[in-house]
Amino acid sequence: MIKIIMNINSFWISTTPRTGSMWLYNVTREILKFSKINVLPTKIPKSSQEFFEIFEKQSLIDQNNSNKYVFKIHRILNPNLPRSKILTTIRDPRDVCISFKEFMKTDFNTALKAAKDLLQYEKIYKTYNKDYVKFFRYENIENKSIETVLEIANFIGYEISYKNAKEISLKFNKKKIRNLIKNNDENLIYKIKNKENIDDSSIVYFSKDNYRSFDTKTGFQTNHISNRNSGDWKKSFSSKEIEILNFEFKDLANPYELFKKTKLLDFDNWK
Repeated sequence: MIKIIMNINSFWISTTPRTGSMWLYNVTREILKFSKINVLPTKIPKSSQEFFEIFEKQSLIDQNNSNKYVFKIHRILNPNLPRSKILTTIRDPRDVCISFKEFMKTDFNTALKAAKDLLQYEKIYKTYNKDYVKFFRYENIENKSIETVLEIANFIGYEISYKNAKEISLKFNKKKIRNLIKNNDENLIYKIKNKENIDDSSIVYFSKDNYRSFDTKTGFQTNHISNRNSGDWKKSFSSKEIEILNFEFKDLANPYELFKKTKLLDFDNWK
């Protein structure tokens, strides 16, 4: 039987894609590093399953207070996850729809489902203890990044100075991340062109000719940073699609009755 230690050592970024989750993930890790914490895992996994395995096999039984774990998943977590806090995001679901459609290169209906899923996260997580889960607005990540960094630090219990928050904000601004991705893409293309050996951890394959670079230190992938601004959905969809969006999200203040209950992730079968 696994012996579970009860102090908090795991911070979960849990939300839908295209809502600032990767920024939130990296900033949380960076705050801990500023506090001289050993942040794990050091190499970023590509899948939720890998994160879950690390949580079960390492985090739950880790007695070293200098070790903290940061996980990022696109699943809804149970309200009683041991040793954990949850950070989640809120974004206009119509902006999620266009961002998801373009990044995932998918159709409108698939992107619409992803946008609906976001509201399920909000619906369910609003019922959880406020000490256990906290919401961060995507628009604040874009426009009030330093304040958001300080807000994250306060929630996870590791205070940092305004100067350090500014430094973290600058490190993960869009321009620097685009440059990081650009360099990774160019390096990957060069290796493919010259038939050099490619580390499997640095590439994500969708098919033989469809792939993305993957940064093992941050998790950012090809085209991860969109050029879209909040509200761009209004000029990016057809009139019919806009009509559908306006119908589906006609009551953003109370949208939850529109959607079926999402099944929570079951963590009761670890033993």
